[in-house]
Amino acid sequence: MEDRTLILTQDDGTEIVCDILFTYSNEDTSKNYVVFKVRDTDEVSAAVYYPDDNNGQGHLGKIETDDEWEMLEDLLNEYVEEQQARSSNGCSSCGGGCSSCGGGCDCDGECDCTE
Repeated sequence: MEDRTLILTQDDGTEIVCDILFTYSNEDTSKNYVVFKVRDTDEVSAAVYYPDDNNGQGHLGKIETDDEWEMLEDLLNEYVEEQQARSSNGCSSCGGGCSSCGGGCDCDGECDCTE
């Protein structure tokens, strides 16, 4: 499973742990975006992601326009709707609810069934 954690460091050195909800590459703006939720809160935010060629990591930048924010809000709404549909339908591969097949399911639509 790929790491979906993002650690933001504030000016005072305090680290904020976030969970990446999704990433999005926009051909029109030629930018990559990351949408994330601050762990243990309801706070969701987004940033522009600039990959570093050499080390496989990158850095974040501010979203600069209202149009970008509106686009990301629309994408977030679609994401939330998809997650709600998945959780109401259970695991996608076995058709059951979490753990109904005896396998492990982390409620993201991916089931670890042996079926």
